[in-house]
Amino acid sequence: MATTPAALVAAAVLLAAGYVLGRWRPARRASDWVNWKKYHPSARRNGPVWWAAWLVLSAENIGWLIAHPIQGARAWRHRNDPPPTRSEPLRFRNITDQENR
Repeated sequence: MATTPAALVAAAVLLAAGYVLGRWRPARRASDWVNWKKYHPSARRNGPVWWAAWLVLSAENIGWLIAHPIQGARAWRHRNDPPPTRSEPLRFRNITDQENR
């Protein structure tokens, strides 16, 4: 199978683009930006920053659900489980009483 020079150039360009995106990590930068903006007072509800943060968080959550469908299904199933039962409280003896000696 003969490869054409155009195919080799396209493969090299795609490889270089993948390397640059891997080093730059735009998804990580966007996620960090959103996590900083989520609680910042300047991100008013229904403002452009709020909508951009909502869009990035939604894409992040949908991407996680696509990458981890089993864990997502388990989390969805157990999201409203009751808290585990608590053990009985510890009992302490009062050793200053004469009766307990």
